[in-house]
Amino acid sequence: MSFKQIFIKNKAYLSYKNNSMSVKNEMATTLVSLDDIDILIVENQQTTITSSLLSNMAKANISVVFVDDQYIPSAICTGLYKNSRTSKIQKAQISTSKPRLNRLWKEVVISKVLNQADVLNTIKDDEYLYRLIKRVQSADRGNIEAIAAAYYFKAMFGKGFCRKDEEDARNIALNYGYSIIRSSIIRHIVAFGLNPSFGMWHSSELNAYNLADDLLEPFRPIVDRYVLNNISRTSVLSSQRKQELIALLYCKVKSHHGKNILLSDAIKSIVSSYQSYCLGKREDIELFFLIKK
Repeated sequence: MSFKQIFIKNKAYLSYKNNSMSVKNEMATTLVSLDDIDILIVENQQTTITSSLLSNMAKANISVVFVDDQYIPSAICTGLYKNSRTSKIQKAQISTSKPRLNRLWKEVVISKVLNQADVLNTIKDDEYLYRLIKRVQSADRGNIEAIAAAYYFKAMFGKGFCRKDEEDARNIALNYGYSIIRSSIIRHIVAFGLNPSFGMWHSSELNAYNLADDLLEPFRPIVDRYVLNNISRTSVLSSQRKQELIALLYCKVKSHHGKNILLSDAIKSIVSSYQSYCLGKREDIELFFLIKK
């Protein structure tokens, strides 16, 4: 199993050699086996990466994330249609009925709000979000997801907090963490032969990753909890903090079977089970729970 997250902070030349990534900088040349890489984050905008390396990383199902001048992930490179049953799977995905998708979206919203409630209750006794869960309907017709989010962020970060404030370091960290988990979800969506454009709820014609944004929702509180405990409004998002956000992919969560698993495995399970759901092989997807600390 791959566990390494490679973070390119300084100018380097990245190329492919003998099933490995060669990292050459002013000091030395290092080889890293592709078998050991889970995700590559390229932060330095003067770094050069060869097409051969990108191609072989795509074949190895390794996500490559590029960061913009604001240090926020701006592009994802992943393989295309690696599954041998892609045509069959995507036909089933597109044909999944709206009522089935609506029922599933209800479960996703419940999972997200439950995880938000658990995070909020690490700092205060607050039953409001738990009560909201009982009001979630098929397709979330009551818009409980939005109601919960509006309450949750104010209760957690203070009444003056605004998710649209680009100067607030907490928002920068939240967006960074969400993007990392989203990139991992996209990688698995492609690997399981699904089309990332066709979501169960998100449906923007301008978004190539609607399904990834649907499946990301229950994972957001993982990032929220980290930011709550480690980032203030005026913090600097250092390299160390970014690496810690990337490492959230390997934190432990509780599976729907009650077992402690890695977050990266929970991502794989939710995507795999969604594929089976579309194929009519099951009536739910494998969601997860936070491990209460």
